Amino acid sequence: MEVLLVAVDGSRHSARVVDHAIKVAKSLGARILLVNIAAGVPVPGGYAEYAREERVDPSSYYEKVSQGILEQMGKRITEAGLEYDAVRGVGNPVGFILSTAESSKAAMIVLGISGLHKIASIDSLGSVSRRVVENSTIPVVLVP
Repeated sequence: MEVLLVAVDGSRHSARVVDHAIKVAKSLGARILLVNIAAGVPVPGGYAEYAREERVDPSSYYEKVSQGILEQMGKRITEAGLEYDAVRGVGNPVGFILSTAESSKAAMIVLGISGLHKIASIDSLGSVSRRVVENSTIPVVLVP
């Protein structure tokens, strides 16, 4: 079964990306690999203070945020009658997307664009989507 790697960032646009991936996956009989990558930057100050007072590991912040994003987007996939796997990462989103696509033998990468509403040039794409397109060895579908 073919795999579609679908990268989501938790933005409102992520739902459009997932909905498009569902259509593609159904037409190809593919399985979705849902991916979310935390940037790996320090946790917000308010959460750091909370973690210190409650004596919890502040690094759990991004794990919880990522898990919530994957569950929310995963619900859309299961409601559409498809199965999916989910992967969380931390760090460089481009590197993580490309290496996960390679290791999972994904047939395609699906992700959103940011910036302009109409694509006038490759410069109008968000930096992650642009760099994935420039460096991918498999087809990339960008959802406006």
